[in-house]
Formats: sequence, structure tokens, C-alpha cells
Amino acid sequence: MKDDRNYHQRLQEFCDCFMETDPKKELAKAAKGVSGDPNRDPDELALKFLGLGIFYGAAERAKKISIQRSKDGKVLFSIESRGKYQLPPPSSQIADRIISIARSITHIDEDQGKEPVSLGLRSDRMDITFQFDRKAGGEGFSILFPEI
Repeated sequence: MKDDRNYHQRLQEFCDCFMETDPKKELAKAAKGVSGDPNRDPDELALKFLGLGIFYGAAERAKKISIQRSKDGKVLFSIESRGKYQLPPPSSQIADRIISIARSITHIDEDQGKEPVSLGLRSDRMDITFQFDRKAGGEGFSILFPEI
């Protein structure tokens, strides 16, 4: 059966589903490829990781979270909050899907760009910015959080 929901809507649904969880613990599971989806759909895992990353960044009052994927496939997942540190990254395949889905949500195909994104969450919303930076050596995707 074809899923007619767009990525933005599906991301919001994932965020709503995981609002009551420990995002750091769930991110560790997602980094290992545990999605909870019996079909092991890469889009579902990418959306889960993206949603959990957004929640983790918001909970940590982060300035920015970033996924950097080098041309050779190495992936880094970093958080810039009260200092800069790294968490377990997704696989290179899932990082590619995360970046592709984020580009689809914002309709940014250029190498560099940024676009505000608003997520409707229950009776509230979160306004963030998706930022992209593609170079010959790889690609970076960041989520910028507003100052609180």
C-alpha cells in the first residue's frame, strides 16, 4: 500500500510519537539500525533518527546539530550545545537518506542553502532551520535551533 503522507508530515508524526521517550537512548538504538519497523524501511529509520535528533537538540538547548558525511562514507553526528561533542552516528546509507529527506522537505537542491522549517507538535510548534553544505569532499546537514 502506497503511503501518501509527505516527509514533513511523517517527520512530525515521528516527533509526536517519541515525545515521551529518552531521545539519547533512542538515538543510540537508531544509530545501530534499530527502527521498530518490521520492513526495515530506510526512510522510516532516517525519519526516526532525524526526529530524535531534533528532540535531543531541543532538550539539550543546542545551538546546532550536524551530520557530516565524507566522500569515503565516514559519518559524524555532532551537537553544539554547552560545548561541542559527538554521539553515535547513523550508517552512511541512513545519513544519505536523512540528508535527502531534509532536502526534499525544504526543496533545496543547490550545494549550499538554508531554509526555516516549522514542526507542528501536539498543541505547539518548533521553528528550526535546515542548512546544507555539499562540497567535493562530502556533504553536511545541520539543524539550527533558535536561542531560548
